[in-house]
Amino acid sequence: MAMYKKKSAVVSTPAKAPAAVPVSRSETKGSGTAVLPKAVATPVATSFVGKITYEQISARAYEIYLKRGFGPGDALSDWLEAERQLKAGR
Repeated sequence: MAMYKKKSAVVSTPAKAPAAVPVSRSETKGSGTAVLPKAVATPVATSFVGKITYEQISARAYEIYLKRGFGPGDALSDWLEAERQLKAGR
């Protein structure tokens, strides 16, 4: 006679909610206008200088495909050409 293992129930824990942003109220009593803290500017664009993203390569490969007039061709060669052009700075 074969014995079967009893499956145990999987208990998942709920995801934690993001931390609340502290909000201070305006000085005028009863205005109900929230004054949010000023955001700190982060240099997002400068940290990615020189890195070529998947989206950039994809867009450039599509442009190459468009220049070809949607004609038959090799998608891999378009992709590699797009990478080459982006690395060259075009």
